[in-house]
Amino acid sequence: MFQLVLSQWQTQRSRWLAPALLWLAIVLLVVIVGLPVLAILLYALFPHINEWSLAEPFSALLPTLADGQLLSATVNSLRLSAAVTLLSCLLALPLAYQRNRMSDRSGRWWDALLMVPFLIPPYIGSMAWMQLLQVKGFSEQLLGFNLAPYLYSFPGIVSVMALHLFPMIYFAASNALRVVGHRYGDVARVFGAQPWQIFSCIYLPLVLPSLVSSCLIVFILSIEEFGTPEILGNRFGFHVIVTAIHDKFSDWPIDLPGASVLSLILIIIALAAYLLQRHISERFSANLDQQVVNPPPLRRSLLARTLTQLLFAMVAMLAVVLPLLSICLSALMNTLSGGLHWRNLSLQPLLRLFDGDGDAWAAMSTSLSLALMAACCTVLIALLVAFAVVRLRARATVLLDFLSILPNAIPGMAIAVGLILTWNQRFWPLTPYNTSLILLLAYVCLMLPYPIRMLSAALCQLPRSLDDAAYISGASELTVICRILAPLLAPVALAAGFIVFAISTRELVSSIMLAPPGVETVATYVFHQFDQGSINAGMAMSLVTILVSGSIIVCGQRLQGRVRP
Repeated sequence: MFQLVLSQWQTQRSRWLAPALLWLAIVLLVVIVGLPVLAILLYALFPHINEWSLAEPFSALLPTLADGQLLSATVNSLRLSAAVTLLSCLLALPLAYQRNRMSDRSGRWWDALLMVPFLIPPYIGSMAWMQLLQVKGFSEQLLGFNLAPYLYSFPGIVSVMALHLFPMIYFAASNALRVVGHRYGDVARVFGAQPWQIFSCIYLPLVLPSLVSSCLIVFILSIEEFGTPEILGNRFGFHVIVTAIHDKFSDWPIDLPGASVLSLILIIIALAAYLLQRHISERFSANLDQQVVNPPPLRRSLLARTLTQLLFAMVAMLAVVLPLLSICLSALMNTLSGGLHWRNLSLQPLLRLFDGDGDAWAAMSTSLSLALMAACCTVLIALLVAFAVVRLRARATVLLDFLSILPNAIPGMAIAVGLILTWNQRFWPLTPYNTSLILLLAYVCLMLPYPIRMLSAALCQLPRSLDDAAYISGASELTVICRILAPLLAPVALAAGFIVFAISTRELVSSIMLAPPGVETVATYVFHQFDQGSINAGMAMSLVTILVSGSIIVCGQRLQGRVRP
């Protein structure tokens, strides 16, 4: 009798616990994600909303939209993103096509090498190219010429950004071509089709949905990129929306309504591209997934294999070897004025980073502690959100799902502006603004989609029969989460935490916009050292950042790959 009463009490308790968990997840995402976006919208429409006044509506919107500099920055953003996407596609497509015509062993080596650009933050890559190609840079010291006029131009900034982003299109197109296989090309070859006809008339249409989807992602990443336009674009007066937003906060008087209008424009552009990408991905991915094959490599002549290897080597040289070489040389130079000589190279710039009383060590400690807290917070919130979205059947999960993917579609600069507009208000009794907690809040907001996607995908693979068996035995949702699902999802959660930790340690935009006085992170340290002319100190920190974050990301990916829920 006692067991029956206990079972009924546990069943009644579970009836209110499930909605409580759902609404707790919604409240967390509304506070972390929804409020910054809402603040941007309200400030853009009602510039006096912080005074609880709706007076002078649209008074900031119309003058900002009529500003000629805004039009110029918007056009620059769109044409820069379009040019970067086009060049990335031109680089990636031939490589992806040739990748599926070579042996799998050779292809894996090139795949691993072309993953390296993802490990180099864009602002560090831009600094590396400046050290390499500027006047009296490494190219001039070693070869007697520089390419500064090209680097500080629109084609130069497009090239630098495309060399960082093209692997995203390369891997998407390569995977799609692997799914398609060789059989269609073999049939066309039997009937006398030329290689260019096979590619343009057969393979390209089949991989077009995946190609367009990845190109839209590159477009979004390009339009929200801050570091490269700020570092290279400012040298020749090239301004985009993200740098214009930064100027609104950097120049006195600070223009909060104007920054909110620019952020709203940036959100609209990025959100439109993101929704189009999701539509294409959801509509066409299933058709290709039904045709998975593992085709053997084609038999090719020695000349064809050699030309393919040379093509990959040339692209890898530009995208990987030269930037890394520039970073390593800069990090090992004792003084910049000493030039590129053996006697001017040592480990001292790297060793000085670990001086316990130095600014570099303080920046690393701050970044590591914030990244660790961000990883823990995002994983815990993601576990709650994944359970609510995947396991609970309620209409409110639609709102939860929307809020969980919203940071993917909102540029980091807009998130930073939204957090400032939200928490820099006098009516809050307690606020994280102007403390390190605002950085933690920004990192959590920006990183949430990564663990949510990973945990949701893993949770979808766990059968509901596990939950049902626990519920029949009288367990509540909390018991199911803590004692059944959490242990099974622990490897995925740990992998997601690794990835969040690695990306958070190098986050630039939110760190520059939100860091309180006296607080420096790794990204702001590198950025400020470069501005102050301490190139070797900034590059030494960059090298450590790349090695640490790269190792952590690789560990997280390997751990996720071993998970078999």
